Amino acid sequence: MTTNKIHGAQCMCGDITMEATGPANYVEYCHCKWCQQSAGSSYILWVVFNKENVKVTSGELSYYQSSPDLKRGFCANCGSTMAVRTNKCFDIALGVMDHPDDFEITQHIWTKRALKHMNLDDDLPKYDESGPG
Repeated sequence: MTTNKIHGAQCMCGDITMEATGPANYVEYCHCKWCQQSAGSSYILWVVFNKENVKVTSGELSYYQSSPDLKRGFCANCGSTMAVRTNKCFDIALGVMDHPDDFEITQHIWTKRALKHMNLDDDLPKYDESGPG
């Protein structure tokens, strides 16, 4: 990916659109309990960008402060899980990206919370809690 590439994303109803510029820092499966609850699934995939490289281009994310350092962004209309924001990063859910196949998944985090039916037999790095750094 070139550094100038713009990646689009939108919620299910189209009320919220976002753009991320440049390559992702990394892409990860997150198996934490909060992501399981937020997604209603066994895990969620996040495409992680520096926060200054992401902007909401239409609509407005609703936020839920799920921990002291983390806000979860979603569409108040259709309920799509859209983002996670921290002081450093703006993570976009892979499923809302316009071209999700453009991204290579790089790691699993919070594997100590992975559900028993998950088969984590790929060759990706796995971290019991958050990833490196």
